[in-house]
Amino acid sequence: MKRISAISAAAIICLCAFCWATVINIPGDYLTIQQGIDAGSDGDTVLVQPGTYVENINFNGHNIVLGSLYLTTGDTSYIEQTVIDGDSAGTVVTFESGENNSTALAGFTIQNGSEVYGAGVKIINANPVITHNLIRNNLGGYGGGIYCENTYVFIGSNVIEGNGAYTGDDGYGGGVFCTGNSAPIIANNRIKDNSAGGTWYGEGGGISIQSQSAPILTNNLIIENGCSGIYGGAGGGICSFSESIIINNMVINNYASGTMEVAGGVYCGNNTTLLVNNIIRENSLEEIIGTANALYCNIEGGWPGSGNIDTNPLFRNPASGDFHLMSIACGDSANSPCIDAGDPMISDIVLDCDWGLGTIISDMGAYGGGDSGTVGIIDNGSFLPKEITLLQNYPNPFNSGTTIRFSIVKSTEVRLAVYDMLGRKVRTLIDKYKQAGVHTANFDATDLSSGVYFYRLQAGEAVATRPMVLLR
Repeated sequence: MKRISAISAAAIICLCAFCWATVINIPGDYLTIQQGIDAGSDGDTVLVQPGTYVENINFNGHNIVLGSLYLTTGDTSYIEQTVIDGDSAGTVVTFESGENNSTALAGFTIQNGSEVYGAGVKIINANPVITHNLIRNNLGGYGGGIYCENTYVFIGSNVIEGNGAYTGDDGYGGGVFCTGNSAPIIANNRIKDNSAGGTWYGEGGGISIQSQSAPILTNNLIIENGCSGIYGGAGGGICSFSESIIINNMVINNYASGTMEVAGGVYCGNNTTLLVNNIIRENSLEEIIGTANALYCNIEGGWPGSGNIDTNPLFRNPASGDFHLMSIACGDSANSPCIDAGDPMISDIVLDCDWGLGTIISDMGAYGGGDSGTVGIIDNGSFLPKEITLLQNYPNPFNSGTTIRFSIVKSTEVRLAVYDMLGRKVRTLIDKYKQAGVHTANFDATDLSSGVYFYRLQAGEAVATRPMVLLR
């Protein structure tokens, strides 16, 4: 893995910024991670040195940040160097005691869990932040990688790879399983090579979403996952039995096998799933089955709905796992037809060769929709500003206050506002004429509840938007 950019590193380092109380070092202060968690109080940070820790840990209601040295250095090599190994003795990491979203798990390899309900990470009646982890080689029946029940968890910028869900007869959610009134935000993850199945039935090789859940899936790579069974496989990439919102994802090269309900890409049952700005191609058998409302998507074989297309997306180097869109402006030989082909309500006029290539509206796929961050654990890459540059707020996530920095190349009227997840404006930070140059704005959120917010900058005709996470 590579060293992340300074901006991306700051977004993780700040997880410790409001942990005023104590930093507990493992193994300096305590030999095991569980001992460090048990000794911690709300607001503490448990910082783990590189090594392999054969443990099955439980946060036990402690609202703390648990992280590797990635938290303090931004060096992603520490993620693979700092391993929590479940030794096939149960769930590796458990949240089940009401932990809130000031709780975080960041910068680890989580592996070799074995448990029917959630082998890698189990989240029940808790709302932690799960970010910048490698979750691999875990085996469960419901949620091999991550199990979510009655949670508003934020799952972002992880690699969820090589996990399985098998109960003998069936298996559900090789990578991620959501049930029980869950509304997680699953963003910027690489979900790859996970599988679900059994003797009879498999559902959601990559992600399985049950009818009580209402997740938001955005900017994920969902590739090479599968489900199988004698009777059938439903959704090698995604199986959704809820009114899921699935925006700017890539569902590529997934598979399903069986005699009924076979969809290699996306299976939508019972309720209508909303698909916007996705690329769904090269999956085995049917790309989509069920009641999907697809808009502005590139779907192999076509699909009814406004703005949908069926054409080669022109990825840069898919054989090497590079699913960025080709762009002449970024040195490629052609322009992808997915550039500027997304939902016209989503503006994107900032050219970023490793994220959003559109200069009018958002692109299709995991790297479309503006300069929002990284997918998986990778570098953020080069940034080519056009008209304006809107940087990630710092710190992010933040407790009550954060700073937003931006630059404009010419003097103009500037508006900077903050919106909640429902699109309601909660604060206007700037509404005045500004000279060309670099500017900052402070955002005080002491009166707002925890959650994901968006800040939107408009400078003349140029518009850019970024997400931020408020944690209490």
